[in-house]
Amino acid sequence: MAVKQPLVEAVLDYARQQVYPLHTPGHKGGRGMAEPLRSALGQQALAMDVSLMSELDDIHAPQGAIAAAQDAAAALYGSDACYFAVNGTTGAIHAMLLAALQLGEAVLIPRNAHSSVYGGLVLSGAEPVYVMPEYLEEFSVYGQVTPAQVEAAFVEHPELRAVLLTSPNYYGMAADVAAIARIAHERGALLLVDEAHGPHLGFSKLLPPSALQCGADLVAQSTHKLAGALTQCSLLHARGERLDLTHVAAVMSLLTTTSPNYLLLCSLDAARAQLQEHGTVMASQAVMAADTLRQTLRHFDGLRLLGRGIIGRAGVVALDETKVLLNVREWPFTGMEVADALRQAGVAVELADAENVLFLVTYADYGPHWKAVLASVRQVLGALERLAPERRQQLQATQQASADAGDPAAAGGHAGAASDLTVAIAEGIAAV
Repeated sequence: MAVKQPLVEAVLDYARQQVYPLHTPGHKGGRGMAEPLRSALGQQALAMDVSLMSELDDIHAPQGAIAAAQDAAAALYGSDACYFAVNGTTGAIHAMLLAALQLGEAVLIPRNAHSSVYGGLVLSGAEPVYVMPEYLEEFSVYGQVTPAQVEAAFVEHPELRAVLLTSPNYYGMAADVAAIARIAHERGALLLVDEAHGPHLGFSKLLPPSALQCGADLVAQSTHKLAGALTQCSLLHARGERLDLTHVAAVMSLLTTTSPNYLLLCSLDAARAQLQEHGTVMASQAVMAADTLRQTLRHFDGLRLLGRGIIGRAGVVALDETKVLLNVREWPFTGMEVADALRQAGVAVELADAENVLFLVTYADYGPHWKAVLASVRQVLGALERLAPERRQQLQATQQASADAGDPAAAGGHAGAASDLTVAIAEGIAAV
């Protein structure tokens, strides 16, 4: 029997009744929406863009379908309470900090935390104590905060009331959340986890354990990033042993719109049901798709992949291998140039910097279409590999000319012949 989706079922039932809306939203079930968006969205989706009807519950005082959907999410992930966040994980992190801390209380924060954490500090008035995660020089990225660093922070700052972690980080590297949870709890502090990149964790041993499984008190997840919800949809999980859940709910209500979009809310309910029914299979599909991408990338000399060899270093105790980090330091192209070349071929990546390209792979990539995507990636990298000798010569000539002219700022960069590179890549791909 299919897993129930109480909110989705309630909204669909309401739409089937074809009640005429003498209320918001102003497009009145799509009748007044402009083309071409109206046709692109479709009548069914527009009919589900409804207002706060009694049959559809109220996110600020849930007792019906929303309450059932949130309770189902809490049961799935193992929290005592779950709150739907339609302002993304940014809103969930703001609520997490406001719920956990009072004005002037201290919280330990990684120095490279997401910008939403700083917004939460402004809103809560909490005082940050910073810790720098371990650095991975060979990839020019940061790993994780270690338990030893957290221990040292409590010695220096015994006033800490909470520790905030980002785990897994953008690159899939997971901290020792369980050990840090024990350290925080022994000192009467809370553990808050920005698990934006971990809504798919906890369903398979192929992936790291979830923050809730490791003892976190508050966890913010981006259901839209790696599971099946619409963009902007997230969850905030809370455990009640060290928190007043009534206070957490009040804070979430304070920061949530009074006009939540029911399509977004429904997508959270649907994504939860999908994970509940198929989470283990979805994890396997994501890992298999990522593995075939890694195999494709390994064909090219000079490219390096972040892999399980990182475990045990830089505070990393587990790796989500559905995040595929490609380092191009040994190639005469920047990560941004590689990403641009892929985009020209119709493939958009998650992130690029001077040395790296990050591919984000999910269960939805597993399927017959994936072979064509991999073929495009292989084609682009092959074209770049053939262009590499000429590009190295161009860069060396540019660097020498800059050095001869006494311009050290220009020496050593990849800027020379950048516009020519775009043309050359396009011609190289077309020639294959």
